[in-house]
Amino acid sequence: MPDNGDDGGGTKEVDPAALARSVIETPKAQAANVPSIETSLLWFVAQAASAITQWGRNIKLRDRQLRDFYPTENYFTAGLGTVSARNAAFNWELAGGGALVRHFQDVLMNANQGEGWHNLIVKTSIDLYTQDNGAFWELVRMTDTPSAPVIGVNHLDSGECWHTGDPLKPVVYRNHQGKFHLLNWWNVKTFAEIPAPIEKLHGIQLCALTRLLRSAQILQNVTTYEEEKTGGRFMRAIHLIKGISTAEINDALAQVATQADQMGLVKYSQPMMVGNVDPKADVGHDTIELASMPDHFSKEEAVKLYITIIAMAFLSDYQDFAPLPGGNLGTSTQSEILHMKSRGKGPALFMGLISNGVNFAVLPEGVQFKFAEQDLEADEVQADIRHTRADTRKIDLESGVLTIPAARQQALEKGDISKELFEQLAAEDEEQAALALEDQLRGGEKPDVNEEEVLREGEKQEVRQPARAGPFRGAADTEGEEAAPCCSEGSCCYTEERNPEAS
Repeated sequence: MPDNGDDGGGTKEVDPAALARSVIETPKAQAANVPSIETSLLWFVAQAASAITQWGRNIKLRDRQLRDFYPTENYFTAGLGTVSARNAAFNWELAGGGALVRHFQDVLMNANQGEGWHNLIVKTSIDLYTQDNGAFWELVRMTDTPSAPVIGVNHLDSGECWHTGDPLKPVVYRNHQGKFHLLNWWNVKTFAEIPAPIEKLHGIQLCALTRLLRSAQILQNVTTYEEEKTGGRFMRAIHLIKGISTAEINDALAQVATQADQMGLVKYSQPMMVGNVDPKADVGHDTIELASMPDHFSKEEAVKLYITIIAMAFLSDYQDFAPLPGGNLGTSTQSEILHMKSRGKGPALFMGLISNGVNFAVLPEGVQFKFAEQDLEADEVQADIRHTRADTRKIDLESGVLTIPAARQQALEKGDISKELFEQLAAEDEEQAALALEDQLRGGEKPDVNEEEVLREGEKQEVRQPARAGPFRGAADTEGEEAAPCCSEGSCCYTEERNPEAS
């Protein structure tokens, strides 16, 4: 690690020695090795979702197609907005020295050239979830050195960034004027949610849109069919007419279309009327559908399944995107458990990515970024779980299965009480036991077994003298016989007054 001094510089460092000793051969990025515009920046708009390039073949082409596709699929776009807004709404805080904290808080709050933290996180989230190329941040430093403090954080368009595979110069960025910039590791931060393990695909991931693309294509076809079917000018069918000539039908259609255009009717038109038809003719028609829904298709079930897939792709819970419908999605308790489990997936993964990026690429040593998000639903569930465990311990105490110390130990292991409280309660118990034992001894009561053990433990270091037998103390004349007291009351009459030398 380099010494960054006290200027607030970052602490991240790429060790060239570690790279040299690695068995992985990384390409050496140079300013001349910029991507070809003709091959890498091919602007191609897919005419249908099924025409999207296969994953891993041409990353830039596929990402452009994904960008053209997802605005046309409203369910995914709505889910993307939900997740992006959630990420931007997470609370965060900085811990560390006062001056450094104030400086870097200003840097983050005014990120993206003054647009702010919310703008930065929303754009980062959209690229992260829709681009296999991942998301990118530019780190603007006071000077172009790794030890210089960061003075600005900007979002870089994923469509204008290329991974080089070189850890020292990991990214090439193309600005809107067409100029390429080879960025050093201290000038850029990359993000990948589910990175691909293929070594040749440098920095490429499996984004959320890729993970649900097939389902999105199917539902887009359904919504397109419904739009055309209800639009009033649906042509995906063949009508076989009898009793009237085709010319008469065509003339009537042309007349109705002209009237609709004159009246400004785009989707609906007046009913078509044809006169002068032979009254004796057998008028009728048969329809051959060129596009229709699959047999036994249910739009409701299809949407439920699709929202489930969206939740899985975003590593979130169904309830983050839609209320739980009736049906076989589990009991309310199961739903709560699933919601709790989902908190450890998508949200936790995003928080980890951002925290790691800020702490190790933006902030210096001595300043720490962390999310301070309060999940009221999670707190409520945790409180219910603690209450259930407390009731169980109470039953075990009343039935004698557990003692109070054992119950406290269980509560400590489960996190229901803190270590400080556990030690405080143990100290109070010892103090109360000592006071109770002292009161019994003062009152002449015989301590119980436990108190006798405490007493012996406290006196084990003392040296005890054997009892002295006086001249009038009873003695046994014969072995095995109990010595008789010298007085009828059962007490010895030997006193200091009668034998002063005995004391």
